[in-house]
Amino acid sequence: MVRGNSLINDLRLLINNPRYSDLEIICKDNYVLYGNRAILAARSEVFERVLFTRSEDLDKQVSFLKIEASSMKIILEYLYTGTVLERDITTNNAFETLNAADFFQLENLQDLIYKKMCEKEGNENKSPELLSKA
Repeated sequence: MVRGNSLINDLRLLINNPRYSDLEIICKDNYVLYGNRAILAARSEVFERVLFTRSEDLDKQVSFLKIEASSMKIILEYLYTGTVLERDITTNNAFETLNAADFFQLENLQDLIYKKMCEKEGNENKSPELLSKA
């Protein structure tokens, strides 16, 4: 892949990449993901509060023990690129990811998940089913 041709593709190289990260994110299943605190804080008010308002002590780790790693990866992808790949959202992780998007106050991601799930199901009537689980 040639760098510099697509901002989204270049930013995807940063997702969960320890080489470019200054933060470890511990998930529910004790899986460690890697992030860049500047990008995360700039894109999410929740990350801003968690990472920078406690004190000047900048921890190298942050824990979100109620969020599965698979859902956190989708959150990271969205925060880095503004979108998610359709293949990443499945019926197995949609509900968990919706809850995580709600926690991080990412309304546009929630809308994107609803839309992608409706497209996968080929039926707009699935949206109330997802809403009832939320």
